[in-house]
Amino acid sequence: MISARLRYAALGLAAITFGGLALLYARADMWPASLVCLVLTGACAEACSWVRRAAEQLQAAHRQARRRALADMATGIEPWDSWCCELGWLTHNDPRVTAHYCTKEQL
Repeated sequence: MISARLRYAALGLAAITFGGLALLYARADMWPASLVCLVLTGACAEACSWVRRAAEQLQAAHRQARRRALADMATGIEPWDSWCCELGWLTHNDPRVTAHYCTKEQL
């Protein structure tokens, strides 16, 4: 998968290139080609903004997940506590596990 920075840079470079071509075609009195290049410039600029927004949303989701994980660690919730129930067939004869309290909470 191509990184967001690379996509953003490629689309920005394409927008600048199409903008320059639009100016060159306009100076050469080739208006239909200039119009097409202007439309492509706008499309690349819109795609740049879409990539930036998508990256910001993904970054915000990662930050929220990190804050949630840090909060869970601060409150002492251990995500592996439920394994005693799931792996009961491995530990049912172990005398160290018989007195273990197993929660049924879903994290």
